[in-house]
Amino acid sequence: MKRIAIIGDFNQNEKSHVLIMESIKEVAEEMNGEMEAQWIMSDEADVSEEGLSMFDGFWFSPGSPYRNAKNVLSAIQYARENGVPALGTCAGFQHMVIEFACNALGFRDADSEENGAERADAVISRLSCTLMNQKEQLEMTDPNSPLARTAGADKFIGEYRCNYGFNESFRGAFQNSGEITAIVETKNGCFRGFELKEHPFFVGTLFIPQLDFKGDDSYRIIKAFINAVLNME
Repeated sequence: MKRIAIIGDFNQNEKSHVLIMESIKEVAEEMNGEMEAQWIMSDEADVSEEGLSMFDGFWFSPGSPYRNAKNVLSAIQYARENGVPALGTCAGFQHMVIEFACNALGFRDADSEENGAERADAVISRLSCTLMNQKEQLEMTDPNSPLARTAGADKFIGEYRCNYGFNESFRGAFQNSGEITAIVETKNGCFRGFELKEHPFFVGTLFIPQLDFKGDDSYRIIKAFINAVLNME
């Protein structure tokens, strides 16, 4: 049986949290896969190699700031460096950006403005216009990328619950890293998601695909994530 760790601070009143569990169960059953999902609060996560190796996939949930962001970043780094399927949505995306900037791009002080620190390397910053309860049309920079094929189209609708997002000042560093196969962006070119090359599945989205539960657009990303977990050897 495959095991997924959902890492974040669960709130039963948050629809995007409840739908994580429902979507995993729905997709696993649809694929006739045996799967167990365990929600782990960020301040209770065992981020030792032994603890993390118990899981075949990780979902980093919405809901920032996390109680223990360091634990979340450690788990993201483990998934990225060890080829373990990982999906980060909303706050999960934000911390995937921070971890990648810090450990892959060399911005050692990478962080989010939401954490209150004034940092030169604030790769996550407050959005000029809130995306709380908003939707946008999105498109892939590479329509032939695995992520674009996953979504089934190079354009789709994304739904949000956030006030913070990618700091566009770092766009060049991310695009020129040579490690990103696809970027999801708005029609105005704002960075809303990314996928790493040469990884079974490492995708971060500022939008929340589980809000498209059973839909035909961004929800397909969840199906691809579950499929990647089920196919882990």
